[in-house]
Amino acid sequence: MSAVAFDLAASRPLPAVSVCAGRVLLLAGLTFGAANLIQWGVMSGALGWHPAVLGLSWPLTVGAFLFGVFRLKRAGGEAGRRVAGWSRTAILIHIGAALALAGLSAAAGDWELMRWTSAVGLTLYGLAWAVAAARTGTANMAAVAAIAFAGVAGIALRFGTPDPYLIYACALALVALLPGLWLALGRRL
Repeated sequence: MSAVAFDLAASRPLPAVSVCAGRVLLLAGLTFGAANLIQWGVMSGALGWHPAVLGLSWPLTVGAFLFGVFRLKRAGGEAGRRVAGWSRTAILIHIGAALALAGLSAAAGDWELMRWTSAVGLTLYGLAWAVAAARTGTANMAAVAAIAFAGVAGIALRFGTPDPYLIYACALALVALLPGLWLALGRRL
């Protein structure tokens, strides 16, 4: 057996909860950020794609995210299983909120209510970071929560345009992608 084969066969320590959470945040920032950029690109005309693409983008995005969470769960041991459970709960809450908005929209005959879906998603990120900041007493997490809530305000101010999708994508880069990368690299916030 060569030294390289021996090294690859060696067991590696399982990642901590913070590293697993960082990986999921990184995944969420990438998948949902990309979906929002596509949404913005189609709605603004920047991509020149047919609006029918939008009917596929969200199911594919949620599927890619859940597949990634499943893979991270398998690779992360007990910490990965815990984080995967939280992630599935969070995505189910977001899907539930979107379905509730769809039901309200159908009942009211006003589909403009669906524009709140992005604001609800970013509010969930803000609440999660605020809870984490309160539990740990970490100012950096409180700053990330504040960025998420500022993003919600930015989204609300630009309703009626494609801009909320771009704002949401940028906010996800700041509240999910970058903090996720930082945590996935084993650093503390």
